[in-house]
Amino acid sequence: MHSSLIVVLVLLFLGPSLWIGYQAFIRFGWTWMLLLLPIAWLVGLLLGAIAAMFVTGILEWLSNFNQPPAASGSMGGVAWLGIWVVLALITSPFFAAVSTWLTANFLLPAFRR
Repeated sequence: MHSSLIVVLVLLFLGPSLWIGYQAFIRFGWTWMLLLLPIAWLVGLLLGAIAAMFVTGILEWLSNFNQPPAASGSMGGVAWLGIWVVLALITSPFFAAVSTWLTANFLLPAFRR
């Protein structure tokens, strides 16, 4: 992969969370409360992957609703794993940015009072 593509993908996935973290740093200064932002980012990543797994499970259930059981050795499970990975790559950065934003705008000001 070209290095410029890697830089673009890193900015696309980490950019919103880093911008929110920068804005929180400018607003609150260097305090211990800013350590909550990376924790919120990781929680958002995990929640995004869990949400993608939940959606993939529902899609798989709907796909197999009126179907006979899969044959032995079929690759259906691997295909659903691939679908989950793609959904997780889409939802995880979004959930991470949302959780970081919620932490920066609601949790940090609540601790400051």
